[in-house]
Amino acid sequence: MRNKQKTPAEQLSEFLNFVEQSYTDYQIASEALKEEDRRLQDLLHEMEFAADKAERNRVATRLQKSRRERRKNKDTVKLNEQVVRFFEEKPHRDTLNKMKQLLGRQRKEEEYLFGERVYKQKAK
Repeated sequence: MRNKQKTPAEQLSEFLNFVEQSYTDYQIASEALKEEDRRLQDLLHEMEFAADKAERNRVATRLQKSRRERRKNKDTVKLNEQVVRFFEEKPHRDTLNKMKQLLGRQRKEEEYLFGERVYKQKAK
């Protein structure tokens, strides 16, 4: 009979999902950060060649939005960077892979423990 406490497999799975999500968030934010850096050059050139004050103001508003988006992505990168860098190191990456294998074995064991057990007679 299983109680409401999380099983080792569930806890291990949550941790592995956390590491994977950190990596995903880091990658997405890094790419978005690069895109905003490229956009900066476009916006600066648009300001430089703006025909009048109104056009320059519109570009400045877009520049402000771009900088805010860049800041948000930079913060996401910084938030996840330590976890990502840690697991990029070979010994830690190897440990992470072993933890994934452990999760599979643990799930199998829990399936047996919490599943319907049937005794098969050994002697006939």
